[in-house]
Amino acid sequence: MEKAVTIPRILVYEEFDGHPIYRKGYKDFLSGTKTIEEINVGTSKLQFLIIACILKYLNRQLPESYFAGSGNLGLQITANTNFSADIAIFKEGQLQVGFHSTKYADTPPSVVIEVDIKIDESNYFQNEEEYFHKKTERLLQWGVERVIWVFSASRRVLVADNLQTWSFVSWDLPIPVIDDYEITVWELMLKNGFQVEG
Repeated sequence: MEKAVTIPRILVYEEFDGHPIYRKGYKDFLSGTKTIEEINVGTSKLQFLIIACILKYLNRQLPESYFAGSGNLGLQITANTNFSADIAIFKEGQLQVGFHSTKYADTPPSVVIEVDIKIDESNYFQNEEEYFHKKTERLLQWGVERVIWVFSASRRVLVADNLQTWSFVSWDLPIPVIDDYEITVWELMLKNGFQVEG
């Protein structure tokens, strides 16, 4: 009888209603074709650039009454639903943090920005579209005012808000982030050294 392979915690990206949502590549670990070290548990250079230039712009432009940060902030939606956020924007006083604040955030940020999908959806969702739709819906129901997804493969951006308005736009068009502040993802990428392949 074959011994069941235990999936290491580092390969769990999120938790959805008690179900672990694994990182892309976890099946390679299960099949023995890759070690944990060979599975990309970080972001790609492209994802990093997009996240970094959005964050750089927001921290320069937003007033001091806002705080934008990244680093895969853990968001505890319920006791058994925990999400990760590439970028989260909080209003002043929204996020209560002290020396003992070692758990996930249990207060919804005003805005969550996600760059690409980093999970293997096959063990719980039918496809990636179902995943990002359900994650977006849960974030909005929790109290997040706006959820933004940047999809680098299609060069499109999804903007969803708590007014039930969802729209896909090209990433070279301005999108609303918070209040009257907008970003144009493609413009920010070019300003921050993105190399256009000719």
